[in-house]
Amino acid sequence: MILDLKTITTAERQQWLQMAIAPRPIALASTISQKGVVNLAPFSFFNIFSVDPPILIFSPALRVRDNSRKHTLNNISEVAEVVIHIVDEAILDRVNQCGADYPEETDELNAVGFTAQPSTVVRPPRVKESKIQLECSVQQVISLGSNGGAGQLIVAEMLVMHIDESILNDQGKMDYQQFKPVARLGGDWYCTIKENNLFQLPKPTHLFYNKEPV
Repeated sequence: MILDLKTITTAERQQWLQMAIAPRPIALASTISQKGVVNLAPFSFFNIFSVDPPILIFSPALRVRDNSRKHTLNNISEVAEVVIHIVDEAILDRVNQCGADYPEETDELNAVGFTAQPSTVVRPPRVKESKIQLECSVQQVISLGSNGGAGQLIVAEMLVMHIDESILNDQGKMDYQQFKPVARLGGDWYCTIKENNLFQLPKPTHLFYNKEPV
């Protein structure tokens, strides 16, 4: 099967790409407007791209159905700060509800039953129930286009990281047997970390050609 991405509709392109490029980590983004209205929204076009400086990027793309801007993007244009929460299975149901189209004046953090917690260096509040919270300053917004589905890249520098000690092991390191992050697939599909699908693969120490060590 061969798909010419230039000849299919945007909705079809979105479906195929999101199914194929997976799993994707989920960023739950907390932003605030100049009027003080908090917005909370999940994004799976998201990842870390630098550690010095510590930079993450996520993309509240223009809506495919009507080319409208998302509230997250509007808020960041007013207050260039965001708190990114890493989604785990314990909070997934409420995170999913945040993806609904609430009116712009709705405080979505409270609407879905999360607990607001003051941040230490940025204005948007943190979600207390989230086990990993990243307070960020927005450095740049890069528009990739003006059509529905066009990415609007939010380049954010991570300033403060909050980690729930319940997901740390005895050595103070992240323990994936305790922290079960959820990843986004396509359609209505998700996946999560479980003890029976965890494995370790050490970094290579030798060069191999035709399976023979050099």
